Amino acid sequence: MANTVDVGAIRDAAKKLAAEDGPKAFLRNAKEKLDEVKLSGMSMTILGIGAVGRHNAVIDEHVDNLSKGVEHLQRAADNLQQTASNWEKSDQPWVVK
Repeated sequence: MANTVDVGAIRDAAKKLAAEDGPKAFLRNAKEKLDEVKLSGMSMTILGIGAVGRHNAVIDEHVDNLSKGVEHLQRAADNLQQTASNWEKSDQPWVVK
């Protein structure tokens, strides 16, 4: 029995990974929620300025991680599309001149 690669399934997986209502939507929603919990400088009076700064720094780090996650998902989807294209080419007869 010959093994075959389902190029269509690879392309479908790439589309689902990159879909605006797919995994990227969850990351974007989390990012939006984190943006909502940032505090202004005087949220905790003058005594809490340091705590506010640390709180916002942590939020910024999480937002950055979520943004990178969206980029990684898109890159993974692009790589799956390239893999599908490579498999399609592997089924073509090669001519050596």
